Amino acid sequence: MGPLVVLGHGILEIILLLLIVFGVGSFLANRILYTVVSFCGGIVMIWMGIGIIKGLRTYRLVSTTEVSEKGLHPILAGVIISLSNPYWFIWWLTIGIGYVMFAKGLGLPGILAFFIGHISSDLAWYSFVSYGIHMGGRFVSTRIIKGVLFVCSLFLIFFALFFIAQGYRFLTQS
Repeated sequence: MGPLVVLGHGILEIILLLLIVFGVGSFLANRILYTVVSFCGGIVMIWMGIGIIKGLRTYRLVSTTEVSEKGLHPILAGVIISLSNPYWFIWWLTIGIGYVMFAKGLGLPGILAFFIGHISSDLAWYSFVSYGIHMGGRFVSTRIIKGVLFVCSLFLIFFALFFIAQGYRFLTQS
């Protein structure tokens, strides 16, 4: 399922890349947009972190078949996960725009090289993560997985607070 999630992520990224190439980059590099993404994204991340912690009481490993019957299609999930991640927006508002503008200066080959390299690294990483999650349930107890999820949730909440603070700092700078 990991590669399908990355496909959804990649579809969203190619749309954003094309928007940047064709001039929307100046709109995206906006102080107010950065602040809104920081605040809203931070709130969503806190909500997600708290939701994961609350769900740990009833957490159990489920098969891929059960997940695919109950949840979103993995491609749509990839789009939604990307859109709900404020770090994704902030990366594109800062680093991503710079890379795309540099690649644009090299013409179509530069843009293609950037996108292919970027999405290939996403695919490799998330395929590795997906495989690790799939295989992890066979070798790691549910108790350990719950512990890892708890710690990851705390980090998610910490980063959410960091994003909100960054948005506030960015808003109050003159």
